[in-house]
Amino acid sequence: MKNLTRTLLALSCALALSACNKQETPAETQSDVNEAQVEAQADVTEAASDAIGTAAEGSQDIADASGDRSDVNDAATDAMENNASARYDVEITKADGELKVAKEKCDALAANMQDACDKTADAAYETAKAAAVTQRDAKEASADAMKK
Repeated sequence: MKNLTRTLLALSCALALSACNKQETPAETQSDVNEAQVEAQADVTEAASDAIGTAAEGSQDIADASGDRSDVNDAATDAMENNASARYDVEITKADGELKVAKEKCDALAANMQDACDKTADAAYETAKAAAVTQRDAKEASADAMKK
C-alpha cells in the first residue's frame, strides 16, 4: 500500500510538472488574452473612476477652504498629494493588466521560449512600476515644497 501511494504521488507530480510551460493552442491563447484584456480594462476603468472622485474631492476641499491663504494652500497641497496617489494607483493597475496580457501571450510560444518571454514581461512591468513611483514621488515633492 505504501509503494502504491508513493507511485501515485510521483505520477501525479510528474503529470503536474508536465503541464508547466506547455504551449497553448492559438484559440486558447486568444481566449485567455481577450479575458485578460477585458479584466484589465475593467480594473483600469475602476481605478480611473476612483481617481476622478479623488480629484473632485480635492477640488471641493479647496473651494470649501476659508479665505485664509494658509487653509487654501493646505487644501491644495493635500489635493495634489491625493491626486498623485490616485494617479499612481491607476498606473499600477494598468501595469498589472499589461503584465497579465503579456504573460497570456507568452503561453502561445514554444515551451523553450516562454521563460524569456515571461522575463521580458516582468521587466516591462518593473519599468512601468518604477515610472509610476517616480511620477508619484515628484508630484508629492512638489506638494511638499508648497507647504514650506
